[in-house]
Amino acid sequence: MRSTTLRLTLLALCLSVPTLHLSAQSFTLPPVTFTGAPTFSQADLLKVSGLHPGATATQADVQAAAQHLSDTGLFSDIRFESNATGLVYDLKPMPAENLLPASFTNFVWWSPAELTTTLKARVPLYTGLVPTTGNLQDTISSALKAIVAEKGVTANIVAIAVSSQPGATPSSIGFAIDSPQVRVHTLTLVHASPAMQPKLDTVIKDQTNQPFDTNTTHTSITTALTSAYHNQGYLDMAVLKLTDAPPQVTPSGVDLDLTATLSEGQPYQLFQLTWPGSDVISTADFNKQAKMKPGDMASEAALRQSLSIIAGAYFAKGFQDAKVKAPATFDHLGHHVSYTITVDPGPQYHIHSVKALGLSDEQQKQFDSAWHMNPGDFYDATYLTEFLHKNSALQSLAGYSATYKATSDPDTHLVDLTITFAKGGVLN
Repeated sequence: MRSTTLRLTLLALCLSVPTLHLSAQSFTLPPVTFTGAPTFSQADLLKVSGLHPGATATQADVQAAAQHLSDTGLFSDIRFESNATGLVYDLKPMPAENLLPASFTNFVWWSPAELTTTLKARVPLYTGLVPTTGNLQDTISSALKAIVAEKGVTANIVAIAVSSQPGATPSSIGFAIDSPQVRVHTLTLVHASPAMQPKLDTVIKDQTNQPFDTNTTHTSITTALTSAYHNQGYLDMAVLKLTDAPPQVTPSGVDLDLTATLSEGQPYQLFQLTWPGSDVISTADFNKQAKMKPGDMASEAALRQSLSIIAGAYFAKGFQDAKVKAPATFDHLGHHVSYTITVDPGPQYHIHSVKALGLSDEQQKQFDSAWHMNPGDFYDATYLTEFLHKNSALQSLAGYSATYKATSDPDTHLVDLTITFAKGGVLN
């Protein structure tokens, strides 16, 4: 898939084709030279142009050559002329923002470096950067299909603009085997203790029979295994090695068997979880609510839940930028760990305005009567959810759902809150 916005922009770029002072009849094509694009070899440019110096050609062939080069998407402008040296094409490369690096999702027989080398040998003008429009993406896809076929797989290859998150600017053009599916078939764990097996079985179930992604699968498995161990107090655990067996082509897809070699270490117990207290939440209040007590297994999940108690208290007082930290102090010999909690509260935010949309006059009256976070009050990020869930004064909104947008100004530390109600669903 290519970006529609970029395509429309590039279509506005013109291909300049001055009249060549050559006969409309056929003629012997003189030497051909390309200028303006030193990144590409003369041989590759000539190959894409389709011209053959010394062969019989027409002016239509000369013009078609310019079009072939333009169709790749690599050039924003092409001009040509004849002179004493022969036929010269002056090329203007596409701006850098219209080129993205290629990435490869699931070509499991090769490393990305091997794929790059192979494509440079098979695709003229391929350098590792791919234009966002033009036919070079299709040419690369065809080359990838051909080398996958050499492995006995008839594949459909797709090219997709890849972003780090939804709505973000694409960072690469990702090429992937769309079908058949390339998947994780098995995950074998080496040096896993019987005590951890029930937790690891869950990880194995979640990670197998999933699409394989060269860029994310190993990280996902390592993270899942590490999290499972750390949540059981194995804070020294490490994945020493994660390897793939040769891919197996089956009637239903391409299967990969993975093996993770583990170093478990010993589980830790909590020695001390220290919160010195503040005006927002006292030491006593925190200790009553903490999810991990001295002597308990040092679970990272329980630590996160405990820290969220402090974070929630600060968020409720308008400190929406609050950062809670708990660096660990290890006793590796005794396998104990202590945490001392600190908070960087940041500025306190206050309500600037509150708007409720989608309400009738009567519903608005009920809302105004029940709502108690008004301009000038500090912004409680938890108040809205509690209000919608627990407020019995909103009976007229039964059968409505609500969404909200809180717009914060980091300079004034004011928040504009807009709540939009709509029929259907439940308030949440």
